[in-house]
Amino acid sequence: MNLISKITLITVLSFYLIFGLNYSKKQGFWHDEMYTVTFLKGVSIYTFEGSVWGELDSVYDVKHFKTLLAIDKFYTNFSTQILHEGHPPLYFILLKLWSYAFGVSEVALRSFSLTCGLLSILVLFSLFKRVSKQNYTAWYVLIMLVFNPFLFYFFTEARMYALAFLLATLSFRFWLDYQKERKLKSKTFLYFCLSSVCLLYTHYYGLFFLSTLAFIELLNNRLKYSILGYVIVFVCFLPWGFVIRKQLSFHEVHWTDGAITFSESIIGYLDGITNLLISPMSSPFLYETVILIVLLSIMIVYLFIKERKFALVLLSAFFIYGLQIFGFDQVVGHHTILVPRYYIFSLIFIYWGIYKLIDGQYKLTSAVFTLTYLILSSSVIVQLYELKRAPKQMFRELAFFLDRQVDPKSRILVFEPKGALEAGVAYYLSNNFKIMSADNEPKKTETSAVYIDEMLGLEYCENKYHKEQKAKLELIPFAGVFLYK
Repeated sequence: MNLISKITLITVLSFYLIFGLNYSKKQGFWHDEMYTVTFLKGVSIYTFEGSVWGELDSVYDVKHFKTLLAIDKFYTNFSTQILHEGHPPLYFILLKLWSYAFGVSEVALRSFSLTCGLLSILVLFSLFKRVSKQNYTAWYVLIMLVFNPFLFYFFTEARMYALAFLLATLSFRFWLDYQKERKLKSKTFLYFCLSSVCLLYTHYYGLFFLSTLAFIELLNNRLKYSILGYVIVFVCFLPWGFVIRKQLSFHEVHWTDGAITFSESIIGYLDGITNLLISPMSSPFLYETVILIVLLSIMIVYLFIKERKFALVLLSAFFIYGLQIFGFDQVVGHHTILVPRYYIFSLIFIYWGIYKLIDGQYKLTSAVFTLTYLILSSSVIVQLYELKRAPKQMFRELAFFLDRQVDPKSRILVFEPKGALEAGVAYYLSNNFKIMSADNEPKKTETSAVYIDEMLGLEYCENKYHKEQKAKLELIPFAGVFLYK
């Protein structure tokens, strides 16, 4: 790249970093992020045996909870924590190291994800710039990466998705090089293996992404010696299989329980693909869906005309990816195919197709394609930034309200359900309120209780207790949380 290109790239990524950091501090940690925060302190807030709830009295106060978090037991309790968490360990280990330098505030922990996100954008940009025929191709793809609302949202969340996406992009980048060299004894293959193994130790659904790459290689080259390379990756992950069995024994009830039919899965998967491009944590508007379908249809039709073999391989990749998730759901009785962030890696295939489209089109056509997406997605990002779309749960805002509006000496906070909600609000409270879970509430507290209910649409654990009492109280709704006082 020349000097102007380097300056432009640095400027774009710097703006993304500043914008992302500002967005990261606009809201407190939400449900899933509370598991991350407490994990780093060695405190399990899951409702499993060995968690903090077995140590706390039925009624405790905020000060006692904050005392638990003040003592770092990350390494002491790691084995229990990782079993309760139900995810691989790499993200939490790296984030713990990051926290030594930057702390555990919202900006500090989310900045790790933001850094991973920026690196993944840089990896894809450098990859497409290297392989493209047109000078503008990589820049147009860069625009579509930077203005992707789904990526922006999860690049600013203290969970493992940004790290997993970075590792998937690295795996994909080295996989492409490996397809050219086809040598097991090479640095390219070594880097592919390392990034792939790290991906599996970051998010289990990376397995479906790597299996899809193996399937593509099988389509292109049939069964050859080089396919054995994937065996090395999977063998390196086998020892963790014993931990997975233990993790599954804890998670008897999961929020994605309940398998769905093949047709429902296909519809949900296709809908999830559009969400990956435009709308995190909420359904896109009809006009957004229509525009995205038109853009994706243009890409597919063009590729079938100009790059038929590539188009068939790309569509096969999406099919085999979705089929794996559907099969997994049927075996374990879940419907994770309806959760787009679980297959965020398929975005790599989408941008692979977009790169092919832009690189083979006239400059004006490519510009119109990119500009259309830019106009559509930028409005969504503005809505995200202004908290008008997909706001995180308002634990921090609710705690601020309680501190100012409720007397901690005469009122007790009753939470339903126990877990991340209870821990999240307690984390942000300044006053030393008495706290308890709804399933433990004795009748004598009815007149002094302030009820706080999590509202994420999980029927198996929400809205079970004290309906009559709450009906007599004032309802004050926050994002993802209801307050009755």
